[in-house]
Amino acid sequence: MNWKHLLSAIVCFVSWNASSQTLDYYAELNQPASYGDARYNALGGSMTAMSGSFTALALNPAGAGFFRQDAFSMDMGIFSKRNTLDNQAVRGNTTTLNINTLGFLGRDKESGWNFFFTYNSDDLYRERIRDIRTNTGSMTTQWLERSEGTPPDYLPELGAYEDLLYQSYATDYDPNSMSYYSSANLSDVDFNHTYFRKGMRNRWTFGGGTNLGNTFFYGASISLVHSFETVEINHEETYNSTTDLDRLILTDYWNNNAIGLSGNLGVLYRPVQFLRFAAALELPHIYSFSQDWESEIKAFRPSISASGTTAQGYGEAYMWTMMTAPKLRSGATLVMGRSALFTVNHTLIPHDWSASISRNERYLTDVVRNELDAQHLWSAAGEWRSGVITLRSGVAMSPSYREAFGDFWRFGCGAGIRIDEMSINIGYSRMTQQQQYYPFSGDYVDPLLFQSMESMLNLGAVWKF
Repeated sequence: MNWKHLLSAIVCFVSWNASSQTLDYYAELNQPASYGDARYNALGGSMTAMSGSFTALALNPAGAGFFRQDAFSMDMGIFSKRNTLDNQAVRGNTTTLNINTLGFLGRDKESGWNFFFTYNSDDLYRERIRDIRTNTGSMTTQWLERSEGTPPDYLPELGAYEDLLYQSYATDYDPNSMSYYSSANLSDVDFNHTYFRKGMRNRWTFGGGTNLGNTFFYGASISLVHSFETVEINHEETYNSTTDLDRLILTDYWNNNAIGLSGNLGVLYRPVQFLRFAAALELPHIYSFSQDWESEIKAFRPSISASGTTAQGYGEAYMWTMMTAPKLRSGATLVMGRSALFTVNHTLIPHDWSASISRNERYLTDVVRNELDAQHLWSAAGEWRSGVITLRSGVAMSPSYREAFGDFWRFGCGAGIRIDEMSINIGYSRMTQQQQYYPFSGDYVDPLLFQSMESMLNLGAVWKF
């Protein structure tokens, strides 16, 4: 482990115990919209230089200038996520229904502007992980080592887990050596660790777009972003060799909510009828977080209580703020009459622009800048039209930008049918990436690595009137 990794480990350990602000969480909040309407998903999110999608309008408002009629759109989908290890053993599946988008665009003929509102569920937080190990080390060892030399009255200053171990009688204290010890062999443990997370990131966008002649289009928008999640963790240990302590159960629960503001500026240039160039700047999201956290440890020691001894009530209400990285999008679309089109896109996310704004967390900014590389997301997609039916497909790829995270891949496909002034679309999108998970604070050098595969199948319609 080099000095950068060591520094990251120390800071992540401290920040986890304070407010769950990890590098992985920063990277997640920096990501662009993962899901949207059926057309956006089918094209793999490759829509910077295109219109006709309310999700695309939220990312590049210049596309609103292309509309020649008022429009309304709504999409719903089925989301699923599957986590697997290298041996293909399933470690967690989850499925849920979701309202993907809801949008309206109205034309103001006097000003020449087209104004729109769109709701989009940018990302869904659904994570179910189960880690089962036998004849391994105890998770409590790290907290015992941190407690060395600290009298019981001062354990709360070290952290909740260190204090809860002692308060629940899972450990004993020797005042002569000022050390803590367990009546169980902490090197021969079976444990069952489960992690369940649910929530989402929503975006409400208000904006407009217009044109200068028939070649230049521009627009702007502001967005209100709401990110929320609940996390439940249960860790149960059974000691195979013990003189007293038989079992220990540790639970964690936190509820994290954030409100953020952002904006988008976009342009689209059409020098000739069959070619479009586009660029958009998504400004940093300024988030204000509010987090409630609770933890409990229950130890089973026959010498003290046959039914178990519990230390609970550890909780904290915590508030903090952060700024995400901006996103610079660019793209080009080649239109082949009414029969087909092909588009390519690039999104740059300079993660080192992320920053903790709160005074107590500003030290995290340097760690984020050292550990997260700039992310380049490349994508390409195409549509083929035959009569009233349109077929779509797209692919996106982002090289790894975070240690232990693999390359990101996305594939999409779908179809649409045009019936008078209504278009019905179906889209499927699948994203895969290697990720990591640290049980509780862990030691931050041996994470559980797994392959994450998310998919969304959705159906929607656009009405023009």
